[in-house]
Parts: sequence; structure tokens; C-alpha cells
Amino acid sequence: MLYFNLLHRPAENPSQRASFALQQRMAHDLGLKVTLLVDYQSLCDEETVAELKTYANDFGDELGVWFMNLPPAADSADGRHEPFIWLYADDEKRRIIEQVLTRFKATFGVDPVSVGSYHLDAESLRILKELAPSIQIAVAGCFEEGVRVYHGCNNSWYLFSEGMPWAPWYPSRTHSLRPAQNEADSLGIVAVPHLSRDLVLSYEGRNDFFATHPANVQRAMANDGMNNPYMYNLVDQHRLQADFNDGFAYVHIFVGPAWMSNDSSIQDTDDVTQGLYREFLEYFVELRKLGQATDMKMSEFAAWYRDNIPIGKPQVALAKEMLYGTGKHYFWYLDSFTRILIDPTQGGSIGDLRPYAAQIESHTGADAKALWYGSYPYLIQSQHRTGNSYHYADGSRTTLLVTHKDETLDLANVRVKVAEVTRAESETALRLTPATLTFSDGTRVSIETTYRFLGGGKILIERKLLEGEDVRAQEYVKACWGLTEYPEDLRNVILTVSGKTSEEMRYEYRSREIRSEAVTAVAAQIPQIQTKISLQAEGTCESGAVMEGYLFSPYFTLTLNGALRAGKVMRTWLNIEKI
Repeated sequence: MLYFNLLHRPAENPSQRASFALQQRMAHDLGLKVTLLVDYQSLCDEETVAELKTYANDFGDELGVWFMNLPPAADSADGRHEPFIWLYADDEKRRIIEQVLTRFKATFGVDPVSVGSYHLDAESLRILKELAPSIQIAVAGCFEEGVRVYHGCNNSWYLFSEGMPWAPWYPSRTHSLRPAQNEADSLGIVAVPHLSRDLVLSYEGRNDFFATHPANVQRAMANDGMNNPYMYNLVDQHRLQADFNDGFAYVHIFVGPAWMSNDSSIQDTDDVTQGLYREFLEYFVELRKLGQATDMKMSEFAAWYRDNIPIGKPQVALAKEMLYGTGKHYFWYLDSFTRILIDPTQGGSIGDLRPYAAQIESHTGADAKALWYGSYPYLIQSQHRTGNSYHYADGSRTTLLVTHKDETLDLANVRVKVAEVTRAESETALRLTPATLTFSDGTRVSIETTYRFLGGGKILIERKLLEGEDVRAQEYVKACWGLTEYPEDLRNVILTVSGKTSEEMRYEYRSREIRSEAVTAVAAQIPQIQTKISLQAEGTCESGAVMEGYLFSPYFTLTLNGALRAGKVMRTWLNIEKI
């Protein structure tokens, strides 16, 4: 079943009133449930307030708060101030939130149950829940919005919320983009993403072009007038996830009136723009008639989610590229300890890895250490940090290096696809289609990769030689830490080898290596993000090594080496832990 929320927000100026009324009329004519998130400026406008009360009384629309067009900071000059709540210092956050909530209650006689912003950091959510315990749900982040959108907006859009869930979650007290591990770790609300994004193109490109917002798809020029199959394929991509998540799928729709008329970033006429939005809403009505979708107001969904989705339950997503016809697959897995992306286009390499297990404490604002960086740090991000070798050396990624005689081939150079996803109470298993490698002497081997996600930051990697003679194999992890595409300081990272001889070294950018025979584990401790990442052999492998990088290749590398024998399975644990 697809559950969806439809959100509108009021006109920000008189020229948008007709567009807002049109949006509302479309939704109400179709019998859709609407949540209206109201900004502070609208709360201060008598005409807008009268309209909102009519919508609430006549159609049952839910009224909540949208944290834009905020009251100015106490010491702002000439009206210059931050546009978004998450960027204020903590004392100003509290003052502004209190002022907005007070105005809302004075206007409508109740506290809000739903709130939202493009990003809400942990401190903003904590203050909101403290001042208005009635709040049940928040729009709290934009999935994978950050570096690409910043560059696409000529380096002027300071919203960084990468590393978050793509579907609803229970935000943690220490970092709003990390799913809580338990009730004590939870902020006590349900969070949802701002729009539902394309789970392929949000990783490879700009998330804001490829989302459940028809005008955004128009900005991406992914439509041809009223011909817009991609929009519906995107919805269907999210519907597909019900097959892997016990029947649950979610879509979030949030469209403001400014997009509906005279928008200079859209190439289509207003008639096309408005027609696309109407048809988009009609698609959900058709799904509802077929019993395949349910529309809910925000607070209704929060109650359903709490009753049906326990804290800590893993989420998975199989993403298929739909716009360009590449046939690519990606697989996402998320729980309270790890978010991980498997990239079958590079042999099943890990393309993105976020160490939720570290329980990193961070929030944004003028007096916060993170400043504007709301993203949760990565260990691997192959789009930002090179991945497979392109111009110079490779970057953050994983792979299996396979050696026959003196020749070594890289599994990441073979495209595979997702063959099977199976879910059990304590395990999610991902099996990929076999990868075939052909050596220069004509020898061919076929290797099948399976990932088993066991929770608690434990991932079991299985490599099975289906065809061909025995070969040497090396599990390979190259990682770092970061928030953007720029390298961070790796000094004080500790690299260790545990085996026949056990050694450690502190990272100094000197391209050194330590290795041992009869290795049980290789690891890196990264104090900057309170994280330990390790490769652990199932038993003992023949050898292993850790390598530091250098300034032109600022990564660390972990390897385990052994034999891959016909019909046998080589098993390796990838572990993510808090230090």
C-alpha cells in the first residue's frame, strides 16, 4: 500500500493568491486530504488567515507551521536575516519558534500537530517538541540535497542534508537525520522527507530536479509538454518499495503556489504547468480507487506510522533508473546503525556508507560547530570522492580484486543487477547477478555476490565462485570521512592489522603500509566521527593489510586476501562501530 501526504502552503504575496486557490480547488474537487503548512508572514495576514479557516472548516484541511518568512532576529539590521530556522543560533531559534507558535495558537486556538522546513536540525526539533508537545510530525530534510544543488544554484543554496533516510523515520536526539535506535534516543516525533526523490538520480545528480513535484521535473526538462511519463514512473518507483518493506510505501507531495504561474525557471506555459499538476493528483486518486493508495493528513499518517512501524525497523529500496534508459540498478539499506548504497553498476561496490552507529552529535546554526552543514558524515561517497578510478587514482569505494596468474581484474568494472532481495526478521539479504571476468589468457570466472545486513552495523559479504578455476581474491575497502566533495583531515586516524603479527599506525599522509599473515581483521579508527570501520575474516584469511594515503590521494585502504575456490563461498564481515 502506498501512503501519501499532500501538502500545500499559502500564497506569499497577492499575485500568487489565484494559484493557491487553484491548487486547493484541484485537491478538494478530487476529494484529497490536504495539509496546509503556514508560514509566519501568512499568519499575520488577515485575508490569508480567513481563507485558511475556511479550508479547515469546510474541507477538513489540517493546519500546521512552515518555517519560512520568519520574524526577524532581534538584532537584524534593515530586515537582513537568515531565511531558514535551522541556521539561527540556538537562542534565536527558541525566540523565533516561540513567537511563531504563539502566533499560530492565537490565530487558530490550538497548537500545531504538524510542522516543517526544508531542514530541521535536532535542536530545532527539540525546542519545537518542548514548546508544543502536540507536534506529532515534521517535514525535516531533503533527501541527498547538498553539494550538487549548491553548485547548481551557482554556489548560493546553503542547504546540506545528505546522508538521511529517503522515507519516514524517527529522528534522533543527537542528529535529526539519523534514525533513532530506541525511544530514549528519539525526539518523540515522526519525520518525513520534503518530497520523495528519485533514488538513482538523487545520488548521481541534483535531487531537486527529480522529485514528486511536477514543476521540479519541468525544470529538469524531463517532460515534453503534457507528455510526462517520468513523473508517474517516479511515483511507481516508490510504490515498488512496498514489495520489500512489508507492504509499506510512501510518497510526499509538497507544492507551493509560486510554481503554478509565471515561473521563469519553467519552459512550459501556465496551462501546461497547471494541467500537469492536475493530472498528477488524478493519478493518486486512480490508485486510491484501485485500493493501492491511501491519502492521509500529516497527523493521521504520524499516528499510523507509530502504530505500525517500530523504531529501529530497517528500510530497503531497489532503485531502477527510469529517465535515460541506462538499465542501472541501485540498492539502498538503512537501519539505526548504518545507511548503505550498493552500486551494481560497479560490480556491487558500496557507493555510499553512513556510520549511524557512531551516534554523532551535531546540529546547525550560527553558534554551532557544524554551522550550515546538516548532513550526516560519510565513510564512502563514490560520487563526491571519485569511486572507481577515472582520471587519477580511485577514491572511496569497495570492490573485489581477482587475480589469476599475474593478472588482476577489478569486479567494479563489470555491471551487474539486483537478482533477489529477501527480508527476514533479523536479516536483509541482497543477491546480485553473477559478474563474469575474462583474463587475457582466455580464462573466465563467474562470481556471485550476496550482502547480508544483520543490523547493529554488521554486514556479511559473500563471494561465490560459480564458474572457472580457483583464483586469488582480495576484499578491498578504500574510505575516508567527509561531508562534501572536499577532503577532510585524516590525521589521528589509527590503522590496525590483527594477525600473526599485530600492528597499528597513526595516519600521516606518508603512503605507508602494514601487513601480516594469518589475519583476522583490519580496521581504521576515525576519532573525528567517533567511528571504527573494520574488515573481519570468517575465521582467518591468508593475509591482510592497511595503507594510508597521501595528499593527492587522501584515503585509507583495508584489504583481506585469500583463495576463492570453485563452488565455495568466501565470507567477510564489514563492521561499523562507535568508538
